[in-house]
Amino acid sequence: MYLGPRIQLRALDPLDLPRILSYVNDYETYSPFTESPPLPKSAAFQARWLEGALRPNLLTFAIALNETGTLLGTCQLRDIQPQRANAFLSIIFLKEAQGKGYGKEALTLLLDLAFQELNLHKVSLQVYETNTAAQALYEKMGFQKDGTFKKHVYRKGRYEAQHLFSLLDREYASKQRQVPS
Repeated sequence: MYLGPRIQLRALDPLDLPRILSYVNDYETYSPFTESPPLPKSAAFQARWLEGALRPNLLTFAIALNETGTLLGTCQLRDIQPQRANAFLSIIFLKEAQGKGYGKEALTLLLDLAFQELNLHKVSLQVYETNTAAQALYEKMGFQKDGTFKKHVYRKGRYEAQHLFSLLDREYASKQRQVPS
């Protein structure tokens, strides 16, 4: 478990599945984070997803409140490549947890793990062009845009670009020295 001032990154628990289902089946909440069409997901589907979260090149965490343990969302380091010292990051919050500063705290915990514990050199992520709040947070955390996949995904009746961002270990360390917690 990784503890921040208000939240923790902890192992997923089967008891988290109902809350996870609540956001993966809410198109407005889930659509900024996935290329999948808005198809309902069953509890059995999510249980298989939870089992798949135990792969060696994937670290999946529940993001939960310290005080109550209430699930706020999930985050991952995926496609971890130890020989290249890089990985991809993803994060998603339930609608009621968005816009409350939990994203910055969760990203800090996950990036500390990536760079300080796993000794990764680079963490990358992809974000849709319309998810401007996430882009602003990533840039505030030190991520830089590496490029854009133009008209990459068909969503909500149109093709949408997807931006690729990355953050190097030394850039993160420098940013952490500049910004007090």
